[in-house]
Amino acid sequence: MKGIISTEFLEMAEAEFGIQTVDKITSLVELHDQGAYTAVGNYPHGDMIAMLGALSKEAGLEQTDLLTAYGRYLFKTFTREYSAFFKNISSSQEFLNGIETVIHSEVRKLYPDANLPSFDCSVGENRTLTLDYESHRPLADLAEGLIKECIEHFGDPIELIREPGPSKDAHSARFILVPSRLLQ
Repeated sequence: MKGIISTEFLEMAEAEFGIQTVDKITSLVELHDQGAYTAVGNYPHGDMIAMLGALSKEAGLEQTDLLTAYGRYLFKTFTREYSAFFKNISSSQEFLNGIETVIHSEVRKLYPDANLPSFDCSVGENRTLTLDYESHRPLADLAEGLIKECIEHFGDPIELIREPGPSKDAHSARFILVPSRLLQ
């Protein structure tokens, strides 16, 4: 897992819960390199899962809620740090429909060893966008947060519906973006 995922998670934890909490969750004995991360390094995703579990206990919040909130936080980071990906994009559906063909293809050029989740996108009737998410990491809640913040970022009148994916766990999910006018 790319280090930016860990470093930004710790930034969010510090901003929301304080440096003492970050010290506690990075002092776990099972963490790679004692919880010291760089944005460009590669780290086992188990570190993220362990820190998430520790933060959940420390903050008294559900892991799913923390991951969704982190996804929203991470999307804001992406808009600041990778603004070129957002130029000339007018909607969340346009942006999300290009995750594999634009975003992930560029990430793979920069980091050929990156093991990214996959998003199979299809546009259906009335401009409904379906994203089928699959990953070897149990981070579907993170993906949901990213998608929710993307919708908010573009100010689209869209409802997000989440359904279980083929694995029926956090390794997969189906996200359906439905224009709000169709739900009335």
